Amino acid sequence: MTIETNTEPLGATKPTYGGIAAILGAALAIVGNALIVLAAPAAAPDTVSYPLSVTQFRWAQLFFAATQALMAYGILELVRSGAVRRRRSTVTFSFLAVIGFALTVPGELVLIPVASSASDSTAAAAASTVFGVGLLIADLGLIGYGLTALRDHHWPRPWAALPATLGAFQLLVVTPVALSTGFASTPTFATITLANLLIAALGVRLVRTSQLIGQ
Repeated sequence: MTIETNTEPLGATKPTYGGIAAILGAALAIVGNALIVLAAPAAAPDTVSYPLSVTQFRWAQLFFAATQALMAYGILELVRSGAVRRRRSTVTFSFLAVIGFALTVPGELVLIPVASSASDSTAAAAASTVFGVGLLIADLGLIGYGLTALRDHHWPRPWAALPATLGAFQLLVVTPVALSTGFASTPTFATITLANLLIAALGVRLVRTSQLIGQ
């Protein structure tokens, strides 16, 4: 897979679509997570689907896979946006960010077959690993890409800091909180919401970049 990173304008269409996808995916994920936190328990606390029933959980995972796909497309357009100068390290970090986010899509889907399993079962742990590995890869890519963006100064500094901030926040805050308190907990929801807001902010920047290109 080859990911192009450019410093020349790519035209307004793709960054706009990528930005809208990132904003929409993040917003839908926030709403979905809020509904889960507020849902009346319909399963035992030690099952993968908790607090949802198995059927509800399977539909929810399809929904969250779609939100991850939207955000993954936003990340793809981010690394193609010209925020950094093309170099070998940039291509590597871009590849990691995109592939990692893309892996979170099947990472959501593989939980469907284990919805009724115990949360501490081998099957549940194996399924959860797919999303976790994808997120780890994406975070490393975003941090490297973001540090390069800060160095290249192609975007204003607050915007250029967003990719590295997102990657570091997910790696150092979201993941530890989720592992320690559970994926359906209020603290996890709060940290994931903040991460989604950072993704939405990246989407805003992509849309803004498209507007600047079109001027």
